[in-house]
Amino acid sequence: MLLLVCLSFTTMVLFCLAMEKHREQVFSIEMSGLLPRFFRPMAWLLLTLTAYTSVVLYGWSIGPALFFGALTAALLPLILLLTYQARLLPIFAVILPVVAITSFILAK
Repeated sequence: MLLLVCLSFTTMVLFCLAMEKHREQVFSIEMSGLLPRFFRPMAWLLLTLTAYTSVVLYGWSIGPALFFGALTAALLPLILLLTYQARLLPIFAVILPVVAITSFILAK
């Protein structure tokens, strides 16, 4: 479940960074060019990967419910970080999935 929450958090961060308002809030510099255009497709790709991972790990009976639960659980810290410490958002978006994947691999 930790893996799903961390992947969902990163997905939602990518969706936030796809919006110009949140991108200006997180980064102090103006981002132009190709990088902002990749945020939304990468977010959809990671969202699909997270849903697939949920179904593979927990099956079709409970996997979709856990997927939506993980999305919901990932949104609270995202909203709080975006509100109070927006500059930390990219750091958490990179570190959390790495820690979750590492712990998932070591648990097996």
